[in-house]
Parts: sequence; structure tokens; C-alpha cells
Amino acid sequence: KTAYEMCGRDWSSDVCSSDLRDLPDPTAGSPLASRRVEATEPVTVVGVVVVHEPGAWFVETLRALRAQNYPDLRWLFLISSDPDGSAATSIAEILPEALVRAVDPAIGFAAAANSVLDLVAGDNGLFLICHDDIAPDPGAVSLLVAEFHRSNAGLVGPKLVDWHDRSRLQSVGSGLDRFGEPDPPIEPGELDQEQHDGVRDVFVLSSACLLVRADLFRSLGGFDRRAELHGDDVDLCWR
Repeated sequence: KTAYEMCGRDWSSDVCSSDLRDLPDPTAGSPLASRRVEATEPVTVVGVVVVHEPGAWFVETLRALRAQNYPDLRWLFLISSDPDGSAATSIAEILPEALVRAVDPAIGFAAAANSVLDLVAGDNGLFLICHDDIAPDPGAVSLLVAEFHRSNAGLVGPKLVDWHDRSRLQSVGSGLDRFGEPDPPIEPGELDQEQHDGVRDVFVLSSACLLVRADLFRSLGGFDRRAELHGDDVDLCWR
């Protein structure tokens, strides 16, 4: 298995997708409604990492991002808080090709991630939205892009297991209950016995690592900027 690792979490390469096919389509009547990106097209992926006072794990995150084997992957780091400048220094040392921009620390993750809409032009690629504490296996982005092509999904994300104990599941995507609250298909601390491996449609994917079509993200206006702490991923996947 390959894995996305986070501080306290671990993403495996078993992919679940949220393709919005059963939801009202906000792009209905526009070219976006029926758009399909064929696997033969070269697709640029822009990784968007929101950085807020990262801990010791950040160097490991950067090394993992650098090790990705996807051929057309570029990184954008949006720094909301870096008091001692160590995060910016580490980025410059490990990923010198990356674009680094400062954002207002008061605006929250959702609004910070939306900065990609102003900084990156074009609708033909994919955005990989990331928290600053993931460490993907070298083939992880390639696998997500491959599944994006296979399923024609609007959004694709991986399975989440515990950082300290990879035998414990954290998330495999989620549904919603009648009150709009996440309704995960797993129990807290559930053992990963590959019972959830495989691709399936889900209602919600975590914003910790989320691959989304650039044109779709732009047409939706990105995340709801009012979501400062929680619910940004639920709202985006719902729309």
C-alpha cells in the first residue's frame, strides 16, 4: 500500500471519489456540465498547501511532496503564519521551484486555499488542496489523477488511517444525515482490514487532501470563505 501521512493521520492510496453526479449541477447549461477530461490529455496538477505554523513534521511533508512521481506537478504554498520564518526557509531549501505567497492569517483555511483562484490562471488542470501535515507516498498523486480519469469525478480523495497506528481507520469519505451532519461509514477506531478498499462514490471528502477539477473549483467560487474552522469540505462537496 502507498500512503498519505499526516500528523496524527495517514492517507492510503485506496481512493474514494465524490463526483457530484447525484447532486444539483450548478454548471447546468454551461460547457462545464458535460465536460470530460480525457486520460490522453496532459493534465497539470497544482498542489495548493495552506501553511499555518507547522510543526516538526513539515520537513517530512516537503520531502514527500518533492518525491512525487507525477510528471506535471507544481506547488503553491500559501503561508498564513510562520513566526520564525522556518517554514519559508524549508520550502526554499527542499522545493525551490515552488511558488510561495503570504496570506492573511485571520481568514482561515478555506479563504486561504481560495487564493489559488487569483494566483493560477486557466481551467484545464487540477488543484490538489492540501493541509500542511501530509506526507504522500511517491505515487500517490499519480494514483489520484488516474482515478480522476477513470471515474470522471469532480473530486477525488484517499482513505485516511491513523498516523501512529495504520491499522486504524480515520476516514473513507462520508455521507450526510438528515441534519447535514457527516455520517461516516466507519466506527471510531475501526480496524483497517481492507473492508473499505476500492473506489466508490461518497458525499464528502476531507479537505486535508482533495483533488478537484480546476474549472469546477473556479465555477463554484472555491470553498465558502465563511467556513473558518470546519465544514469547508462538506459545503464544497455538497455544491
